[in-house]
Amino acid sequence: MNQTTPQHEFVIGIDAGGTHTRVGCFALDGTRLAAAVGGGGGPHHNDDALENVRGTIARALDAGGLDPSGAVALAAGIAGFERTGSNQNNGDNDRTAALVDAPGLTCPKIVVNDAVIAHRGALSGRAGIVVVAGTGSMILAIDEEGGETESGQLEHYAGAARHLVYDVVQLILMGDCSPTDPLIAAALEHLGVADVPSLHAAVLARSSTHRNTIKRSYGDFASQVTAMGEQSVLAGRALDDLAARTARGVRLLAPVAGPRPVPVACTGSLADAPSFRDRLERLLLDDEPEALDLVPSRLEPLSGAAILALEAIGAEVDDATITRLAARIPTALPA
Repeated sequence: MNQTTPQHEFVIGIDAGGTHTRVGCFALDGTRLAAAVGGGGGPHHNDDALENVRGTIARALDAGGLDPSGAVALAAGIAGFERTGSNQNNGDNDRTAALVDAPGLTCPKIVVNDAVIAHRGALSGRAGIVVVAGTGSMILAIDEEGGETESGQLEHYAGAARHLVYDVVQLILMGDCSPTDPLIAAALEHLGVADVPSLHAAVLARSSTHRNTIKRSYGDFASQVTAMGEQSVLAGRALDDLAARTARGVRLLAPVAGPRPVPVACTGSLADAPSFRDRLERLLLDDEPEALDLVPSRLEPLSGAAILALEAIGAEVDDATITRLAARIPTALPA
């Protein structure tokens, strides 16, 4: 690897979700030195997770002219990394943690569920709740002592992008919507069929398709559903249902999340969509306006991973560090 800048010690942060893997290299004061984005790194969503994670690490190092021997800590949040007590317990943590064992990286490595780094970034260390909803979904509370509780420990699951689309498709198949709803034509086009009877046959035919391909196909349509949340009754109904399930999960966690009002942050392609977030805010605040406080995320999950890596080496993460972590640089994309 050709080194284009003087070598300094640095840490690596990784946010490996179901759709994208994001890798950042950070100086010990929080300055972002390099970044890259690759394919999904959640092994339960991506058969090529190993290639995607390690390839994205290599591109980030190359983009910054950094030798892997200069890394002093790595922290990764990976979708599917199993938390104790989770109701999403189909992961293999040893296999998932090994995704970050890229060539030349001998530094200590921390691997956690991606909701943990999302919480760390969104609330920058404060107690509270984070709603993660994109390719996957989790609602996680961390209290003032660092104790973690997810809604799954209370046998709750809200759903993610594909679940939003499942609802839309099922409502169409049941005829439980106006035939002139504009979302129907968009859904038929996305799924490659001409009419509702053909949709029924196409959905049944998908049973022989690889599960990850099915999940991605449905999830890819979620952005069109959220974009039509105010123009389509069908989209509005699906969003209302998902927001209600999400609000229930937040309320379940509120008693263990810290003193009131409990801050609640949202992160992920679905959770950040205004049509979803606005519904969630109304549900959370209308009944108990002083119990919960929906707040903007302070940092992205990747910066949350960087915080964990910096803390692992004893670096101080103060407001100045947070400001530097928030700064963006051009990102290296896959060739």
